[in-house]
Amino acid sequence: MLLSPGPLLKGHESLKQECLKCHKPFTGTTSIQCISCHKQNDISIRNVAGSLLSNDSTKVLFHREVAANTCIDCHTDHRGMAAAKALKPFIHASLSLLQQKECISCHKNKKPQDALHRYAKGNCSECHGTNRWKPATFDHNKLTASSVKQCTICHKTEQPNDNLHLQSQANCTTCHSTTAWKPATYNHDRYFRLDGNHKARCATCHTDPGNYKKYTCYNCHEHSQSRMVYKHEKEGIFNFQNCMICHRDGSKEGGKGEGRGGDDD
Repeated sequence: MLLSPGPLLKGHESLKQECLKCHKPFTGTTSIQCISCHKQNDISIRNVAGSLLSNDSTKVLFHREVAANTCIDCHTDHRGMAAAKALKPFIHASLSLLQQKECISCHKNKKPQDALHRYAKGNCSECHGTNRWKPATFDHNKLTASSVKQCTICHKTEQPNDNLHLQSQANCTTCHSTTAWKPATYNHDRYFRLDGNHKARCATCHTDPGNYKKYTCYNCHEHSQSRMVYKHEKEGIFNFQNCMICHRDGSKEGGKGEGRGGDDD
């Protein structure tokens, strides 16, 4: 007498007296016996009798690409006391290599509609594992070229509210890397010391908000372009368009150790 592991699933109830339809003596069930009735190309479309189940063209027919000897890796046929434990997780390795790279064909309705996922150009598996969606890894190189320069699309709530960041209209990548916010490369003193009367708003000197490498000194003091041309040429100085080469600290004499031949890095 054989011990039954429990009632059969609904689709197999007609076989409850015919164990050998699915089982081999002393070896259990094999996938080869499954596909003797369940033709792979018909799964989700027709039942084993050939009757049409669905003509939904949007249904994902991934069984067609699953290896024929892997049915029991995911499926069980009895509903015994341990039915919950008998439910097996889907094994993505059973899919073809092509299907393993086309996650969206099965998970289309699970793709988030946030800005990050709209711009990401890679396949889901490049960030997510096959066991669960989180935790995930993220590589900014998977973004499109245009979106990688629009950091605040995803990091809007992480933008600091200090005076410097509120004034700046430059892209985050001007100072920050994609691996961590800190350390950042911002060091204004390297170019010009913001002390004394020069604690001004960024826009006072940087009139092009998209390019902070450009600046002007003609918005303050007695500065005017014609006056500066006259004063410099009178001293025999004709290359004076980049003020900071000589005036690193904003003084008339120039910054310490700087002069007409100062570097401009």
